[in-house]
Amino acid sequence: MRNSPCGRRAEAELDDRRGRSRRTPPLPRRLPVSYSAFCRDQWAVYQSFSAVTVGSAGIGTTIARAVLHDLGDRWEAALCTYSPAAYAWNLLSRRVCERRIESGLHRLLDRNEADALVLRYKLGLSPLEAGHAMGMTPANFEMLRHRALLALLPSRAR
Repeated sequence: MRNSPCGRRAEAELDDRRGRSRRTPPLPRRLPVSYSAFCRDQWAVYQSFSAVTVGSAGIGTTIARAVLHDLGDRWEAALCTYSPAAYAWNLLSRRVCERRIESGLHRLLDRNEADALVLRYKLGLSPLEAGHAMGMTPANFEMLRHRALLALLPSRAR
């Protein structure tokens, strides 16, 4: 994850100055270094998760970019929570849920359970990596993943 887009590219992905009028130059957006580091660390997972879940690399990239941009506006609020990563993941998951391609997995499980299975089995992340992305410990991620798998067992579907 750290070797994916460098800080400069992550900032470029979040640059909202494109598309504005040339007559009114944008004011530089000043965000804390902690926010930039968070974006750099999470970009690859957020983009991959969004793309896989909505079924389109382009739309996934747009969603991930928009969520991280929105997070910049809410960064102070995120820092006041028990887990800024969990706060950010909730923003991403909700946004992706709006565009999610319909699948049985997401109809049978709650959003976080389905997200855990996508991270672990579709993206191949370890419990440490997936838990980090979702803002939880590896042990809590494993409990969530296990609960999701149990919910999918045929005896539970009745």
